[in-house]
Amino acid sequence: MDQLKNYREVGIFDLLSAPLNPIGAFDAEQFKKDVRALLDERSEDKFVAVDLTGLDFLYSDAYNALLLFQTELSARGGMMAMLTNNTTITDGLKKAGLDKKLKVFAFEAEMMAFSLHNQAPQEPSMITIDPAEPVAEQQPQVASQNTYSGAAAPAPNTSLERRTGSHRKFTKSFNAISKDEKKLAKKGMNMPFDEEKSPARTVLTIILLVILIGGLLAYLLI
Repeated sequence: MDQLKNYREVGIFDLLSAPLNPIGAFDAEQFKKDVRALLDERSEDKFVAVDLTGLDFLYSDAYNALLLFQTELSARGGMMAMLTNNTTITDGLKKAGLDKKLKVFAFEAEMMAFSLHNQAPQEPSMITIDPAEPVAEQQPQVASQNTYSGAAAPAPNTSLERRTGSHRKFTKSFNAISKDEKKLAKKGMNMPFDEEKSPARTVLTIILLVILIGGLLAYLLI
Protein backbone atom coordinates (compact mmCIF):
# COMPACT_ATOMS: atom_id res chain seq x y z
CA MET A 1 0.00 0.00 0.00
CA ASP A 2 1.66 3.24 -1.17
CA GLN A 3 -0.42 6.03 0.39
CA LEU A 4 -0.63 4.77 3.97
CA LYS A 5 2.75 4.09 5.60
CA ASN A 6 1.95 4.46 9.30
CA TYR A 7 1.18 0.80 9.97
CA ARG A 8 2.97 -2.54 10.20
CA GLU A 9 1.83 -6.13 10.24
CA VAL A 10 1.94 -7.95 13.59
CA GLY A 11 0.54 -11.44 13.21
CA ILE A 12 -2.93 -11.17 11.70
CA PHE A 13 -3.24 -7.51 12.73
CA ASP A 14 -2.49 -4.34 10.78
CA LEU A 15 -1.04 -2.25 13.61
CA LEU A 16 -1.56 1.48 13.02
CA SER A 17 0.50 4.15 14.75
CA ALA A 18 -1.66 6.43 16.87
CA PRO A 19 -2.16 9.80 15.12
CA LEU A 20 -1.56 12.78 17.41
CA ASN A 21 -2.91 16.32 17.27
CA PRO A 22 -0.71 19.43 17.85
CA ILE A 23 -1.03 19.13 21.66
CA GLY A 24 0.10 15.48 21.65
CA ALA A 25 -3.34 13.93 22.28
CA PHE A 26 -4.95 11.15 20.26
CA ASP A 27 -6.42 12.57 17.06
CA ALA A 28 -9.70 10.68 16.63
CA GLU A 29 -10.61 12.31 13.30
CA GLN A 30 -7.25 11.48 11.71
CA PHE A 31 -7.53 7.97 13.14
CA LYS A 32 -10.85 7.46 11.34
CA LYS A 33 -9.28 8.59 8.06
CA ASP A 34 -6.29 6.26 8.51
CA VAL A 35 -8.42 3.20 9.29
CA ARG A 36 -10.82 3.95 6.44
CA ALA A 37 -7.94 4.31 3.98
CA LEU A 38 -6.45 1.04 5.20
CA LEU A 39 -9.70 -0.88 4.85
CA ASP A 40 -10.34 0.59 1.40
CA GLU A 41 -6.94 -0.52 0.17
CA ARG A 42 -6.96 -3.88 2.00
CA SER A 43 -10.60 -4.88 1.88
CA GLU A 44 -9.80 -8.47 2.89
CA ASP A 45 -8.32 -7.38 6.23
CA LYS A 46 -10.45 -8.05 9.30
CA PHE A 47 -8.05 -7.41 12.17
CA VAL A 48 -6.85 -3.87 12.85
CA ALA A 49 -5.10 -2.50 15.93
CA VAL A 50 -3.79 0.88 17.02
CA ASP A 51 -0.51 1.36 18.88
CA LEU A 52 -1.20 3.59 21.88
CA THR A 53 2.27 3.17 23.41
CA GLY A 54 3.37 6.46 24.93
CA LEU A 55 -0.13 7.81 25.41
CA ASP A 56 -1.37 8.29 28.97
CA PHE A 57 -5.07 8.91 28.29
CA LEU A 58 -7.80 8.96 25.65
CA TYR A 59 -10.73 11.30 25.23
CA SER A 60 -14.25 10.05 24.65
CA ASP A 61 -14.03 10.77 20.90
CA ALA A 62 -11.19 8.24 20.68
CA TYR A 63 -13.31 5.57 22.38
CA ASN A 64 -16.19 6.34 20.01
CA ALA A 65 -13.92 5.95 16.97
CA LEU A 66 -12.54 2.65 18.26
CA LEU A 67 -16.05 1.35 18.94
CA LEU A 68 -17.18 2.41 15.46
CA PHE A 69 -14.57 0.27 13.72
CA GLN A 70 -15.03 -2.57 16.21
CA THR A 71 -18.64 -2.86 15.09
CA GLU A 72 -17.63 -2.80 11.41
CA LEU A 73 -14.78 -5.32 11.74
CA SER A 74 -16.82 -7.60 13.99
CA ALA A 75 -19.37 -7.93 11.18
CA ARG A 76 -16.52 -9.22 9.00
CA GLY A 77 -15.51 -11.74 11.64
CA GLY A 78 -12.58 -9.64 12.88
CA MET A 79 -11.93 -7.04 15.56
CA MET A 80 -10.51 -3.64 16.46
CA ALA A 81 -7.79 -3.88 19.09
CA MET A 82 -5.49 -1.62 21.07
CA LEU A 83 -1.85 -2.04 22.08
CA THR A 84 -1.22 -0.44 25.47
CA ASN A 85 -0.13 -1.33 28.99
CA ASN A 86 -1.19 1.99 30.49
CA THR A 87 -3.56 1.42 33.41
CA THR A 88 -5.18 4.83 32.99
CA ILE A 89 -6.39 3.89 29.50
CA THR A 90 -7.55 0.40 30.52
CA ASP A 91 -9.33 1.81 33.58
CA GLY A 92 -11.03 4.34 31.32
CA LEU A 93 -12.28 1.49 29.12
CA LYS A 94 -13.75 -0.26 32.17
CA LYS A 95 -15.47 2.90 33.36
CA ALA A 96 -16.95 3.42 29.91
CA GLY A 97 -18.10 -0.22 29.82
CA LEU A 98 -15.99 -0.92 26.72
CA ASP A 99 -13.51 -3.39 28.24
CA LYS A 100 -15.66 -6.31 27.00
CA LYS A 101 -16.06 -4.87 23.50
CA LEU A 102 -12.52 -3.73 22.68
CA LYS A 103 -9.57 -6.12 22.82
CA VAL A 104 -6.50 -4.78 24.62
CA PHE A 105 -2.99 -6.23 24.26
CA ALA A 106 -0.28 -5.15 26.69
CA PHE A 107 2.59 -6.30 24.45
CA GLU A 108 3.14 -7.27 20.83
CA ALA A 109 4.03 -10.78 22.00
CA GLU A 110 0.45 -11.19 23.22
CA MET A 111 -0.80 -10.01 19.86
CA MET A 112 1.39 -12.61 18.11
CA ALA A 113 0.17 -15.36 20.42
CA PHE A 114 -3.44 -14.40 19.73
CA SER A 115 -2.69 -14.42 15.99
CA LEU A 116 -1.15 -17.89 16.10
CA HIS A 117 -4.11 -19.22 18.06
CA ASN A 118 -6.59 -17.84 15.54
CA GLN A 119 -4.61 -18.97 12.51
CA ALA A 120 -4.12 -22.56 13.71
CA PRO A 121 -7.62 -23.88 12.78
CA GLN A 122 -7.32 -22.40 9.29
CA GLU A 123 -3.96 -23.96 8.49
CA PRO A 124 -3.44 -27.66 7.71
CA SER A 125 -2.35 -29.56 10.76
CA MET A 126 1.29 -30.58 10.90
CA ILE A 127 0.28 -33.85 12.61
CA THR A 128 -1.93 -36.32 10.78
CA ILE A 129 -3.88 -39.10 12.47
CA ASP A 130 -4.68 -42.33 10.71
CA PRO A 131 -8.51 -42.59 10.61
CA ALA A 132 -8.24 -46.36 11.00
CA GLU A 133 -6.54 -45.94 14.35
CA PRO A 134 -8.88 -44.92 17.20
CA VAL A 135 -7.70 -41.78 18.93
CA ALA A 136 -8.46 -43.25 22.34
CA GLU A 137 -5.86 -45.99 21.80
CA GLN A 138 -3.01 -43.55 21.32
CA GLN A 139 -0.81 -43.37 24.38
CA PRO A 140 1.55 -40.48 25.15
CA GLN A 141 5.23 -41.34 25.02
CA VAL A 142 7.19 -41.24 28.25
CA ALA A 143 10.83 -40.24 28.20
CA SER A 144 11.85 -43.23 30.31
CA GLN A 145 10.26 -45.77 27.96
CA ASN A 146 11.93 -47.26 24.93
CA THR A 147 10.61 -46.02 21.62
CA TYR A 148 10.63 -47.86 18.35
CA SER A 149 10.69 -46.53 14.83
CA GLY A 150 9.42 -48.28 11.75
CA ALA A 151 7.86 -51.59 12.85
CA ALA A 152 5.37 -51.70 15.69
CA ALA A 153 6.81 -52.09 19.16
CA PRO A 154 6.75 -55.69 20.50
CA ALA A 155 4.23 -56.56 23.17
CA PRO A 156 5.69 -56.29 26.66
CA ASN A 157 6.73 -59.51 28.37
CA THR A 158 4.47 -59.58 31.40
CA SER A 159 6.66 -62.15 33.16
CA LEU A 160 9.56 -59.67 33.21
CA GLU A 161 7.54 -56.51 33.70
CA ARG A 162 8.43 -54.45 36.76
CA ARG A 163 6.03 -52.04 38.39
CA THR A 164 6.62 -49.37 40.96
CA GLY A 165 4.57 -48.28 43.91
CA SER A 166 2.19 -50.55 45.77
CA HIS A 167 1.86 -52.88 42.75
CA ARG A 168 5.41 -54.20 42.67
CA LYS A 169 5.46 -57.78 41.53
CA PHE A 170 8.63 -58.50 43.47
CA THR A 171 7.23 -57.41 46.88
CA LYS A 172 6.00 -60.86 47.85
CA SER A 173 9.19 -62.66 46.90
CA PHE A 174 11.25 -59.99 48.70
CA ASN A 175 9.30 -60.55 51.91
CA ALA A 176 9.63 -64.31 51.49
CA ILE A 177 13.39 -63.94 51.24
CA SER A 178 13.43 -61.85 54.40
CA LYS A 179 11.44 -64.51 56.27
CA ASP A 180 13.71 -67.26 54.99
CA GLU A 181 16.75 -65.32 56.12
CA LYS A 182 15.23 -64.98 59.58
CA LYS A 183 14.53 -68.73 59.68
CA LEU A 184 18.05 -69.53 58.52
CA ALA A 185 19.53 -67.16 61.08
CA LYS A 186 17.51 -68.75 63.86
CA LYS A 187 18.35 -72.21 62.67
CA GLY A 188 22.01 -71.26 62.44
CA MET A 189 21.96 -70.21 66.11
CA ASN A 190 20.46 -73.57 67.13
CA MET A 191 22.70 -75.75 64.97
CA PRO A 192 25.74 -75.71 67.37
CA PHE A 193 23.60 -77.09 70.19
CA ASP A 194 22.08 -79.70 67.90
CA GLU A 195 25.53 -80.79 66.77
CA GLU A 196 26.80 -81.09 70.38
CA LYS A 197 24.06 -83.51 71.43
CA SER A 198 25.43 -86.43 69.38
CA PRO A 199 29.09 -86.37 70.69
CA ALA A 200 27.84 -85.98 74.29
CA ARG A 201 25.77 -89.10 74.04
CA THR A 202 28.69 -91.00 72.53
CA VAL A 203 31.07 -89.95 75.32
CA LEU A 204 28.52 -90.86 77.99
CA THR A 205 28.02 -94.25 76.40
CA ILE A 206 31.78 -94.88 76.28
CA ILE A 207 32.18 -93.90 79.95
CA LEU A 208 29.39 -96.26 80.96
CA LEU A 209 30.96 -99.06 78.94
CA VAL A 210 34.39 -98.40 80.52
CA ILE A 211 32.89 -98.49 84.02
CA LEU A 212 30.97 -101.62 83.21
CA ILE A 213 34.01 -103.35 81.74
CA GLY A 214 36.18 -102.16 84.65
CA GLY A 215 33.71 -103.52 87.17
CA LEU A 216 33.48 -106.77 85.29
CA LEU A 217 37.30 -107.17 85.18
CA ALA A 218 37.58 -106.34 88.89
CA TYR A 219 35.03 -108.95 89.70
CA LEU A 220 36.77 -111.58 87.61
CA LEU A 221 40.17 -110.79 89.08
CA ILE A 222 38.87 -111.08 92.59
